[in-house]
Amino acid sequence: MEPEEEAVVIPLVPLDAEPSNDAMLRMLLNREAIVLSRVSAPVAGAPSEMVAQTSGAFAKAIGQAVSQIGHAPSPPDGLYRLILPSGSVTRDLVPAVGGGFRGMVRAGGSKTISGHARLVPAAAGAGAAVAAGPLIATVALAVAGEMLTQHQMNKKLESIKGAVLGVQRHLDREDRAVLTSAGKAARTVAGYLLDQARLPDFSSASHAFGELAQLTSEQVERLDGWLEVVAKHEGADQVNGPQLMTALVGKREDQIEEFERSVAQTYEALALSARVVVLEKIAAEFSNPGLSLPHVEHVLRDELSALSNRQNQLVGLLDDLSAMKIDGGRLPNPVAVKRILSARTSFGRLARALHAAPDGLPLLTESDQTVLELKPTAKGLSVISPASR
Repeated sequence: MEPEEEAVVIPLVPLDAEPSNDAMLRMLLNREAIVLSRVSAPVAGAPSEMVAQTSGAFAKAIGQAVSQIGHAPSPPDGLYRLILPSGSVTRDLVPAVGGGFRGMVRAGGSKTISGHARLVPAAAGAGAAVAAGPLIATVALAVAGEMLTQHQMNKKLESIKGAVLGVQRHLDREDRAVLTSAGKAARTVAGYLLDQARLPDFSSASHAFGELAQLTSEQVERLDGWLEVVAKHEGADQVNGPQLMTALVGKREDQIEEFERSVAQTYEALALSARVVVLEKIAAEFSNPGLSLPHVEHVLRDELSALSNRQNQLVGLLDDLSAMKIDGGRLPNPVAVKRILSARTSFGRLARALHAAPDGLPLLTESDQTVLELKPTAKGLSVISPASR
């Protein structure tokens, strides 16, 4: 028999009185509340390296909420499971290359609120848990989104770089430094949000994010140029290979390698920009604590949709290039033939890599609720990336 789980329902809307169990269930269905439960069983997963210090705002809010369950602070082998409202925007945080938001994998066999769970009212009189509701939901959204986006971006880049031999050797060092700095800054900001529930007053993150925005703008401009090149050859029976490659990357000896590098960095810049959008927008919401979680979702979705459209354009570009009937032009010599074959192979491999949906962290239950698992440690609450449930 499985151990009984206890759960506390934390309202995201003001309440004048303690709600009944039926009212709490309706609030969960209407996305007006979140659930925080404590599970004694160990978790199979990996630490995300994000820790909310005991003195931090997020850890304090969690502590205020779980105190209503009737337990003292959880022992080291305990686990807190934070469940956000159904349809939480976390599933949309990474615009998956290949169409839509296909990168998310739902965890099979995961538990949702069921008959054996004992719902503990978050009484309005307690005050602390009611006030902490929006804080917990918004910080959880930021942290879960950061974990998911970083995981999926890394998996996708592994797929891209594994599809074309040697692409890593050709990555531009200056652009690589911008992407690396922005990635580190995103992780720092996510950790600071978890600990302080706000952006740091002084940080190198703004500079790193600014450089990323400039690089992404340049990549998008180049993508527009590629799309124009492909559009000119739409419906053509034959396409001159050398002229096509020159139009795509200019006159240079390593045209194919340059194109592969550019595709990889364009994807990474777009994906990393999605991470930054999530962190910046959610952090900004702390200056307006009265705003609801659906409002945060609406703010995020507009910008993330634009990035998703750009990623889909990149996929469509590779699909069109792969379908082109490319010839060697007026130079049917062995070198020209080899280059044409290499270009066709490169287009096909990149297209397959971009279409491949990366495996996702099991952050969603079968009913589309977002789950974040927190393990108490000596330093505070350690965020766990669930591997299985």
